[in-house]
Amino acid sequence: MNDKMKRLLTPEGVRDLLPGLARQKRELEGKIQEIFGRWGYREVATPAFEYSANFVAEMKADLEDKVYRFPDERGRTLVLRPDFTLPLARVAATHLAGGPKPLRLCYGGSIYRYASSQQGKQREQTQAGVELIGIAGAGADAEVMALAADVLQELGLQEFTLCLGHAGFLETLLNAHGVEAEDRENIIVYFNKKDFVSLKEMVGSLDISQEAKDAILRVPHLRGGKEVLEAAAALVPAGEAAGPLAVLEEAWDVLEDYGVTRFITLDLGLVRMMDYYTGIVFEGYTGGLGYPICGGGRYDQLLENFGPELPAVGFALNIDHLLTKLQRLKKLAPQNRPVFVGYGEDGRAAALLAAQRLRQAGDEVLVDMAPRSAEEAKELGLKLGAAQLIYHSADNTETFRLADEGRNAGC
Repeated sequence: MNDKMKRLLTPEGVRDLLPGLARQKRELEGKIQEIFGRWGYREVATPAFEYSANFVAEMKADLEDKVYRFPDERGRTLVLRPDFTLPLARVAATHLAGGPKPLRLCYGGSIYRYASSQQGKQREQTQAGVELIGIAGAGADAEVMALAADVLQELGLQEFTLCLGHAGFLETLLNAHGVEAEDRENIIVYFNKKDFVSLKEMVGSLDISQEAKDAILRVPHLRGGKEVLEAAAALVPAGEAAGPLAVLEEAWDVLEDYGVTRFITLDLGLVRMMDYYTGIVFEGYTGGLGYPICGGGRYDQLLENFGPELPAVGFALNIDHLLTKLQRLKKLAPQNRPVFVGYGEDGRAAALLAAQRLRQAGDEVLVDMAPRSAEEAKELGLKLGAAQLIYHSADNTETFRLADEGRNAGC
C-alpha cells in the first residue's frame, strides 16, 4: 500500500460519520441532554485527557489494560479519558465541593478504550450520562434507573431490559464459601464476560465443598422479579447477604412506584468492571445488540479519593449503540431536504435576499454559485437533494417542487 492510500485510512476502532448520520447523532445527543435537564441535571464538561493516577486505582486489571497512556512534556503520565464517572467525581470534590447537595450533574462526550480489532469494538465511544452525588439510599438509586428508562422510552425504545444487581452480593457469597482472593477475581471476570462455561470449569476445580460450588453456579440463574431475592438468600449462610439483598428489595419497591418495574430484571450475577462500585449496579439491553446500551451503579467511596467522602450513583448511555438500534427501528429524526435558491442573469441580489429571509425563518437553504437557466437550476437542485427550487430572474420568481420535478407555482 502506497503512502497516498495510507492517508485515506482511519485507525482501527474509529470511524467517520457522514452528513446525514452525523446530524442525527448530534440531534440524538441534544435530545438526551434535554431530558436530563427536565430531571434537574446540569451539564458539565471535562478534559479529554487527565492524569493517569486519577484512574488506575479504580479499574480492574481487565480494563486497566485498555487505557491509552502517553507522557506530557514533564514526563507525567496522562490517559485519554476511559470513563466519565472519575472526572465527574473530581469536579464534584473540587469545583462544586461547597455547593448544596445532592448535586445532579450530566455530561456527554467521548471515552477511549483499547480493544482488539478481532473483537470489532470501537475504541472511541460516545457516552451521555448523569451522576447524582451527595445522597444515599434507594430513592437515589431508583431515580437514576427511572431516568434511564425514561430516556430510552422517549427515544422510541419500548422493548428493553434494565438488569439490576448489587456489587456486594457475589463478593459476599464467595467470601462466605471460602474462595481465595485470586480465584474470586477470576470468577468475577467470568461473570462479567458471561463466560459460564469457563466459570463451571474453574469452580469445579476449586478446593471447596460441593455445596459451595453448587451455590456459586446457581448465581447465573438468579434472574427475574422480586422473588429471586429469597432464592439468593438461601445460597449464603444466614444473614450474610442481608445488606445487598435488602438494598435491592428497597430499590425495587421505589421503582414500582415509578411504574418502571416492567423494564427491570433482577440479576444477582451482574458484574461491572470498575472497582469503585459499592452498591447497586445495572445494565440496559435491547434486542438485536450484543452490547449494553447503558450501565451504571452506586459508588459511595470514590469521592474520598479527591476530598470529602460523599455517596453517589449514576449511569451512562452508549450513544453509538443507541444510534445503531434507533436506525434499525427508523426512530431517528428524519432529515429535512433543503431549499435550493437559483437565479438567472440580474437575479442574484433578489436570490440572496430571499435566501437570508428563509434562513431566518428556520429553513435550510442552498444558494447557487452562478447564474443559469431555470431548467439547469432544477437539474442541479435535484442532484443536491433539494426538495424545492426557488428561481429568481430579473423580473420574476418561480417555485418548483423537485421531488416530482413538477412546477408548483409562479409569481
